[in-house]
Amino acid sequence: MSDRKFLTRCLQLANYARGNTSPNPLVGAVVVHKGRIIGEGYHHRAGEPHAEVMAIRSVKDPSLLPESTVYCSLEPCSHFGKTPPCSHLLVKHGVERVVIGCLDPNPIVEGRGKDYLEQYGIQVDVYEAPEAFEALNKVFFTNFLKKRPYIALKWARSQDGYVDHVRESVDVPAASISGPLAAINTHKLRAEYDGILISAKTLVLDRPRLNLRYFGGKAPRPIIVGSRTLKIGPKELSAFEISPLIVTTEVIPGFDCIQVDPRDVAQWLPKLLEHRVFSVLVEGGPTLQSSFVRTNLVDEYHEYVSSETLGHGVPAIAINPNSTIMLGSDQYNKLIG
Repeated sequence: MSDRKFLTRCLQLANYARGNTSPNPLVGAVVVHKGRIIGEGYHHRAGEPHAEVMAIRSVKDPSLLPESTVYCSLEPCSHFGKTPPCSHLLVKHGVERVVIGCLDPNPIVEGRGKDYLEQYGIQVDVYEAPEAFEALNKVFFTNFLKKRPYIALKWARSQDGYVDHVRESVDVPAASISGPLAAINTHKLRAEYDGILISAKTLVLDRPRLNLRYFGGKAPRPIIVGSRTLKIGPKELSAFEISPLIVTTEVIPGFDCIQVDPRDVAQWLPKLLEHRVFSVLVEGGPTLQSSFVRTNLVDEYHEYVSSETLGHGVPAIAINPNSTIMLGSDQYNKLIG
């Protein structure tokens, strides 16, 4: 029971840095002496000290460490990167026991941190139910295990299942579906992702800004998926606050481009990792989103449902009710706008 309690605190601490640690994982750590927390910390952002370091530093009486247990939401690292290995630090201070929420999927760690601790006589226990700790770092695990960014789809639809009117001109305004609550939640969601992806058609028709106007944090990088029939250029791409990344058959001078057939999602999606885009929120439109669904490249759905009806228009993508994909943030995120 006590292990679960202290590991739960690790999860709480790790979440304080949500949206700030990419490409590093969210990690929390707690130091416990005779059932009492004497130190705790979390990884704030990439390049800064890891959770275990912050927790050890917060202990007012270091002489208690050899009789203490350190709880970590993720396996302590065992390699030298921007910071020294956390497993070495724990050995240096001679902690008695380490409890790990889950092992690290990164090939340069992947059990090596645990092995190093045990090599120096530290008792190491891996929690028997790692699901919550793996879900905490769903992006990190997807990057290493599936070799691609984590993908979430987000859309708003009317009560009768449409995302918009049928439009072919910028002179026709988009249907007003979601309200202010959905807008705030959408911008909060955007702050958790490295990239935000739309089609060239959505860019031309809607000229979206894809920024964070209703929520604080770091805005995602716009990613535009080109079309063989719809040409885009500097004029359409100049409105973004962050220089966009373009997936296209033809290079657009002055912009970062991934030159591939945009229809082959499975081919170009892993290439986003090379541009430090480790998670992507796909916002528009249903044709583009369907290409992710067809190729089984969706990890999470977010759907906003209006109480209003449109009667006709562009249908929203269909969701398999038996899907095992994460729906929203642990549950199906169906938010009335």
